[in-house]
Amino acid sequence: MQEPDLFYYARSRQQQAKVAAINVIFLPMVLGAFLYLVRSSEQFEQIQNIILMVLIVAEVLLLLLIVWLLRHPASFFIRLNQKELTTFHPMFKEWTFSVNPLEIIEVRQSTDSEATLSSIRIIMRDGSSYALSPNFSYDRKQLYQALADLNPAIIFPKHFAVFSADRHTN
Repeated sequence: MQEPDLFYYARSRQQQAKVAAINVIFLPMVLGAFLYLVRSSEQFEQIQNIILMVLIVAEVLLLLLIVWLLRHPASFFIRLNQKELTTFHPMFKEWTFSVNPLEIIEVRQSTDSEATLSSIRIIMRDGSSYALSPNFSYDRKQLYQALADLNPAIIFPKHFAVFSADRHTN
């Protein structure tokens, strides 16, 4: 019998394709509104031609992205139960791992200020660490609370939404 989930989040490529499809629909409207606002500009024709080229390129890229997402189905997920914290990312193996939540000692959030990259590290009792994807809209507060309920000894960032520039200060 499988343990009940204390936290679960999943995001499929099909869901991402729906978001891209919405962008295909709304992008012409946004660019059209922009053109409406600059219609009295002296360079309106130039601006209109540039916007048209940008629109065509963006629409084609979005349509190609939608096709790729639908032809390569996969899902990102995070699952926490009494025995394991499991995360799977279909493209980035460094964000795929499974650990015993009772062995976690700390969760660190940091930002490389030069590269403007955020990271979330799960630090284990044995000194190993694992990267948790910061790129999806899962509820970190809810995940951290579920982890804290399961293992109150875990050290968490002071603020779940703040990524410190210093890796040792949270």
